[in-house]
Amino acid sequence: MNPVLKLAGGRHGTRHGLLITASLVAMAACPIAANAQASQDSTEAIQTSDAEIIVTGSRASLNGFSAPSPTQVIGADLIAKQGASTVAEVLQQEPAFKATRSAGGNANNFANPGQATADLRGLGGQRTLVLVNGSRIVPQAPSNNTGVPVTTDLNVIPTNMIDRVEVVTGGASAQYGSDAVAGVVNILLKKRFKGIELTASSGISQYGDNFKYRLGAIGGIDFADGRGHLVASIEATESGEINDLYSRAWGAQEWMIVTNANFATNGLPANIVAPFVKNNNSIGGKILGPANFSLRNYTFNADGTIRPYDAGSLNNGTYQIGGEGLSRNTGSSLIPGVRRLTTYARAEYAFSEAAILSAEGGYTRTLGLFTGGLPNIASFTIQRDNAYLPQVVRDAMIAQNVTSFTMSKGFYDMGNINFRVRNETPHMMVALEGDLGHSWHYDAHYSYGKNIFQSDFTNNFAPVFYAFAADAVQVGNTIVCRGVRDNVAAAAGCIPLNIFGPQSTSRSAPGAQDYVNRSGYSRVGYVQHAAAANVRGEPFATWAGPVSIAFGGEWRRETQKLTADALSTAGRFLIGNATPFAGKFDVKEGYFETLVPLARDVSFAHSFDINGAIRYADYSTAGGQTTWKLGAVYEPVEGLRFRATRSRDIRAPAIYELFSPGSTLAAGLTVRGINANIPQNRSIGNPNLRPEVANTLTLGVVLQPSGIPGLRASVDYFRIDLRDAIDSLTAANIGNFCTAGQQLYCSFITFAPNGTPLSLAAPVQNIASFKSSGLDFALSYRMGLGGGSALTTRFSGTYALHNWINGVDRAGENGLGSLGAVPRFRGNLQETFDTGPLSLTAQLLYISKGNNDNTFNTIPALTINQNEIAAAAYVNLFSTIKIDERMEITASIDNLLNRDPPVSPYATQGQAVNGQYYDKVGRAFEVGVRIKFP
Repeated sequence: MNPVLKLAGGRHGTRHGLLITASLVAMAACPIAANAQASQDSTEAIQTSDAEIIVTGSRASLNGFSAPSPTQVIGADLIAKQGASTVAEVLQQEPAFKATRSAGGNANNFANPGQATADLRGLGGQRTLVLVNGSRIVPQAPSNNTGVPVTTDLNVIPTNMIDRVEVVTGGASAQYGSDAVAGVVNILLKKRFKGIELTASSGISQYGDNFKYRLGAIGGIDFADGRGHLVASIEATESGEINDLYSRAWGAQEWMIVTNANFATNGLPANIVAPFVKNNNSIGGKILGPANFSLRNYTFNADGTIRPYDAGSLNNGTYQIGGEGLSRNTGSSLIPGVRRLTTYARAEYAFSEAAILSAEGGYTRTLGLFTGGLPNIASFTIQRDNAYLPQVVRDAMIAQNVTSFTMSKGFYDMGNINFRVRNETPHMMVALEGDLGHSWHYDAHYSYGKNIFQSDFTNNFAPVFYAFAADAVQVGNTIVCRGVRDNVAAAAGCIPLNIFGPQSTSRSAPGAQDYVNRSGYSRVGYVQHAAAANVRGEPFATWAGPVSIAFGGEWRRETQKLTADALSTAGRFLIGNATPFAGKFDVKEGYFETLVPLARDVSFAHSFDINGAIRYADYSTAGGQTTWKLGAVYEPVEGLRFRATRSRDIRAPAIYELFSPGSTLAAGLTVRGINANIPQNRSIGNPNLRPEVANTLTLGVVLQPSGIPGLRASVDYFRIDLRDAIDSLTAANIGNFCTAGQQLYCSFITFAPNGTPLSLAAPVQNIASFKSSGLDFALSYRMGLGGGSALTTRFSGTYALHNWINGVDRAGENGLGSLGAVPRFRGNLQETFDTGPLSLTAQLLYISKGNNDNTFNTIPALTINQNEIAAAAYVNLFSTIKIDERMEITASIDNLLNRDPPVSPYATQGQAVNGQYYDKVGRAFEVGVRIKFP
C-alpha cells in the first residue's frame, strides 16, 4: 500500500485524509498573501485573442466558430487550470462525449482499467476518430474476443505537451478517412517550447483513498542558430484504487434491479429496483435440489451442521432482496488503480523555408490494477459418497433414497481475482514540410506505432477444475478426486476440495486452491504503418477572395495478433478467456478539398463561403469506398453566421470484426418450440463485412456581435443516420427466423438428431442501424472588469432529441447497460475570475433526470417499480496563483458538495450506479505547482 494511504487511514481515514489535504492546501497558499499585492500591481490588462487558427473540420484556415462544421477548441490553459492528469479527464466533461474509460476515472472499466477513449454521441469509441497533429496514431484492440473492436487510448498523449484540442462534432471521413462517423478529436502538440517547465501535483479523496500524483517535465531548446529546435517531455501519474462498493455509504445500500419471474401472480412489477440485493448463494454452500429432497434450500455451517437458508423477501434463483445471500462485490475495486508513464521528443531542422525536416517519437506505458469478483459457483453435483459431506446430510440422503444433489457456493475464503493490465505504445514519425512558393505548402510523413496490450490475472476460477476437485472420495485412508481414482485424463493432478461450510478451503487437501484457481494471460499486438502527403494552396481568386484547395494521398497497413495461455485458449476460466487469431488490412486513399468564397461585403451578405471535400479509399478487405462532404457558411451581417454541412462517412470493419474467432458463453435459445441452455458464440469474425455508412447533417447559427466584444455563442442541430452498422445477431432473432423457415439462420445452429439445439455459432453482420439527433450549445464570453481583472463564462451543452439504436430510442436513458444510452441534457458551465496573479474557476456539471432503461413500459413483462433516475449536479472549484514569472500554484476541489450519485443500477450485481456519468469518488482535493526556467 502507498505510504500516504497508510497515513491517511486506508478506506476509513476521512479525518486524516482531510487533515493531510488541508495542510497541503494551506502550505501552498502561504506565499499568496505575501505576493498577491505586488503581483497585482505589475500585472497588465487581460486581453482576449481572436487569432485565426487551422481547425480540424477543414484543412483551410478557419476558427472554431467560423468553420462550417461545429468545432470546439479546448486550450492548454483550460487543461492546466483543472490540473488534469490526462486530456480524457477534460474531454469527458464535455456533454457531446459519453464518458467511457479514464485513468482512475469513474467509468466502469473492468476489462481495460486505465484505458481512456473518446466516444462522441454514445455511438461507441470505434466511431470517433482520434488524431495527433492531424495524423492517425496506432489504436488499441481488446485483449480478448469481446468488447469494442478498436479504439485510440488517450493516455498515449503527453498532457504537458498539449497545445490545444479540437473536437469536430460531425462527420469528417472525406477529410480524414474511416472512423470519423460521430466526429474527430484532433490533439495538437507543442512544436516549439523554450526553457524548462516542471509540474507536480498530488490529491486525495475525502475518504482517504484514491490518492493520486502527477510529475512532469517539458523542455525545449533552439540549435544551429535557430534553424533547429528540440522539445522533449516526460510525465508520470498514478491514481490509487478505491477498494469496493462498501467504501461508500451509498454503495453499502447494494441497489440493483431484480427480475421478478412471478409478476403475473404476485402482483409486483416484472423488474424491481431495490436496496440490499444479494447473490442467491451462500458462503457455506446451499443445497439447490432435487426438489423432493427435504434439505433443499439448507446451508452448511462451519462445524458440519446445517440450517435453513434465509432467501430474503424476493428470490428469483439468481438474486434476492435481503436475507443472507452473499455479495461478490466484497473486495472488488470500485475504481481501479492506474499508473502511467509517457515520454515524447520532437526535433526539427529547417534547411530552408522549402524543406523543414522533423522527427518525433514517444513511449507510453499504462498499468491498470483491478481487483475482481469472488469465486462463485452456481451449481455443483455432489454425490452421496463425497468424502467431505457432513454425516447428517448423508444420513438424510440414504433415508430418502437420494444419490446426489446440486449445490452452489461462494468462496469468500479464497480471495478475489486480481487483474494486472499492461498497455505499452512505442511510436515514431518522420516528416518533411515546406513552402512551395506563393501560397502553396506541402507536408509528407511516415509513421510507425505498436500497441502491446496484455491482461494478466491470478486466482481466477476455472469451473471444470472446481467440478473435479469438489467430487472427492475416500480411498483407504486418503481423500482423492474421483477423476484421479477413475484415471480420467482431464482430472490428472486434481487435489480434492472441501466445499461444505464457511472457510472450507482451509479444511481441504493442501494445494486445493492453487489447483482450482489458476493464473493466465491474453496479449494482443497491434501494429500500424502509415504514410501521407498533402498539398494546399490558393491557385486563384474569385470576386470574393482567394480559393483554397487541399489534396493528398495516404497509405496505411494495420496488423493484429492475439495470443493467450493454454487454459484461456481452451475456455477453462469463467472470465478472461481469449482465443488466438491474427489478421491484417491495408488501405490506399486520395482526397481533394476546396473552400470557395462567393460573397464579401455586398448588400445581401457580409460573407458567403462554400466548402467541399471528396475522398476515395481502396481497402484490401472492404474494396473501394467514396466519402464526401459539402458545407457552407453564410454571414448576412457581421457577427451573425449560419452554417451547414452534409456528409457521407464510413467506418471500415476492424480486424477484430473480420477475423476474430469470437467468444462462447452458455445461454438460452428457443427454436421450433424447444428451449435449451446451450453454448453460444455470436461474435465470430466475418470477412464479408461491408463498411458502416453514415449520412450526417448539421445546421447551426453563430452569434459574435461586434457590439459585445468577447461574446461568442452558437447553436447547432445534428443528425447522424448510420446504416449497415456491425453488430451481433441476438439469440432470439436467430431462433425466431429459423423457426420461420429461414435456413440461413438455421445454419448457425447445430441440432441433435431429435431436433434439440446443441450449440450456436454465428458471425457478426451488417445488421444494425443507429440514428442520433440533437442540439449542441456553446457560449464563450470574456468581460473586462478593470484593473487587470476579467470574468470569463464558458458553457457547453447537448440536448439529445433522439438516439435510435436498433429500433429503440435511447435518448433520455441514463442507465448503464445499452449502447447509445445518453441523458436528455448535459451541461458544463464554467465561471472564471481573473484578477492579478489569481485565477478562480467554479464549474457546474449537470445531468438531467432520465430513465434507467427506455424499454421498460406498461407491458406486464417490461414493467418496473422505479425507472426514473434523478438529475445530478456537481460543483468543482479550481484556482491558480501566480507567485512570480516562474512559479504557479494550483488547487482544486472536485465534487465540492460531496454529492452521492443517484441510484442508477444495472441488472448485473456490482453496478449500483452508472459511473459513466455520475461521480463515485466523492469530494476530492488536489494541489500542485508549476515552475518554469528560462
